[in-house]
Amino acid sequence: MIKVSEEQYPIIKQFISRAPTFVYSILDRMIEGAVYSDTAAFQTLLFHTKSGIYYVYGNENKTSIDYHLAYCFQQAMEQQKRFTLFSYSEQWNIKIEQLLNNQLRKLERYTFTFDENIYNHREKHGERDYEVKSITEPLIKNSLEFDQTYYEEYWDSTSNFLKNGFGFCFVHKEQIISEAVSIFKSNEYAEIDIMTDSNFRGQGLASSIAEAFIDHCLVNQLKPCWDCDISNTGSIHLGTKLGFTTPQKYTIYTKS
Repeated sequence: MIKVSEEQYPIIKQFISRAPTFVYSILDRMIEGAVYSDTAAFQTLLFHTKSGIYYVYGNENKTSIDYHLAYCFQQAMEQQKRFTLFSYSEQWNIKIEQLLNNQLRKLERYTFTFDENIYNHREKHGERDYEVKSITEPLIKNSLEFDQTYYEEYWDSTSNFLKNGFGFCFVHKEQIISEAVSIFKSNEYAEIDIMTDSNFRGQGLASSIAEAFIDHCLVNQLKPCWDCDISNTGSIHLGTKLGFTTPQKYTIYTKS
């Protein structure tokens, strides 16, 4: 596998037809990462973030990726670092499971397509009980879920998130009770991550804060992205109400 230069990232963006949001974050150079290819023709591609999230794309029959994937996994094991591998095809699933047999935990997830027409004609909430605030550094310090460690893992740093990402929250008595942030973002996409304090669930806060996130996307010509585990019925139900349709299953593999 050869490392693709950043000058070739625009070509890669046109070449790939479908990928996780973090792939576009790498290609738009919003987060640190690398892209590897089997040849200059980009038949087989491996993307990975600095934090240890990977995605394989293209022709799974190319053997050049075998060594590189095994090497990345071994490095993660030896250094006790994260290894999360995304696969969007059954052919890649077979390849991955053969290559790293019995060393991985397999999880199935859905990625959805956003339908703006459904969103615009949804049943809207009434007046919000809490003020919506944009995420700032002081709010990050008080977050229950999306703290500094979170942004260092997914955005390389809090400062990079504040520069290139975005998010919104509800605050009650100086406590964040619901929050929606971009776990990943590119020039075209923004993937949502939501948290609501367990003491405030059942009030529609997750739906309302998600609306603030989606509205921001639409104003800024971004496509909102919604992914979740296939067993997360609550997330599926909420996403469907907000216009996320046509679930497509994909697989992630982590260290067992």
